[in-house]
Amino acid sequence: MQGEISDLDFFITLASSKSMTRASIEMDIPLPTVSRKLAKLEYFYGKRLINRSARQFDLTEAGKLLLDRSIYITSLMKQVHEEVSQNVNSFAGKLRIGSLNYLGRSKLGDLVAKFSVPHPNLEIELILSDSKMDLVENELDILFQLEQPNNVIYNSEVLLDTRRIFCASPKYFNKFGYPKHPLDLLNHRCICLIRNRHIYQDWKYSINDEIFEVHVQPYLKSNNAEVTHQWMIQGFGIGYRLYHEVKQELEDGILIECFKDNHSSELSLYMVYSKLKKREVVKDFINFTKDNINY
Repeated sequence: MQGEISDLDFFITLASSKSMTRASIEMDIPLPTVSRKLAKLEYFYGKRLINRSARQFDLTEAGKLLLDRSIYITSLMKQVHEEVSQNVNSFAGKLRIGSLNYLGRSKLGDLVAKFSVPHPNLEIELILSDSKMDLVENELDILFQLEQPNNVIYNSEVLLDTRRIFCASPKYFNKFGYPKHPLDLLNHRCICLIRNRHIYQDWKYSINDEIFEVHVQPYLKSNNAEVTHQWMIQGFGIGYRLYHEVKQELEDGILIECFKDNHSSELSLYMVYSKLKKREVVKDFINFTKDNINY
């Protein structure tokens, strides 16, 4: 490999010199050696690479092609050398990560920034949406989602187990009272999320481990989870949220959970990636996330 790269460097210098004599001076090698090395290249490729003349030469079509490819290959090899010598554990290329909006804002944004520090040559994109995304359709390497993937080419790992809960701010309950049963939500102001034009207004609850639904009427609705979250905090209504999204507000008393004995069934947050893309950087980011995410 090193010999081939040296031959390419030689040809780049020769082509830029426009003269065998000038190339001999620039490379500080005898003129006969320049001739022998050129003859060796032409024999190897089976093509004449230059049209010789007394004072200077022009590249043949084969020579122009070799020059173009030589510049590209030597430039790429230099880049590889720089990346490896800078940090043997550093990744390069692009990593596209998709996530639910609120998870990305509250947790993944900081994790992605920290992961990027030891990998300065890695271009990371964090794509956030409250609409459902797909690994292939959205050209993602990793996708954080609540639904377990059913595509045979997808792998998945559970990041955390969670559940959906009913909650609102003390301000709301002080003004409108506490509902005693999930069906009382029909007479309360409910805040709903929209995903892919679908309004999430069928809220699940459990009684003696049996799951039921209440079809609430939205008082406020939005396709942005952050907006619905702020409406809840400001006292505009009751929300149906993932426990891990509101855990801190519950601990601080900013939000209060109702129907603690009637929360919906457990569900999981998955990290999804393709079986066909066995990239080391994907595996490394997944392990980094599991080791550093804080709930």
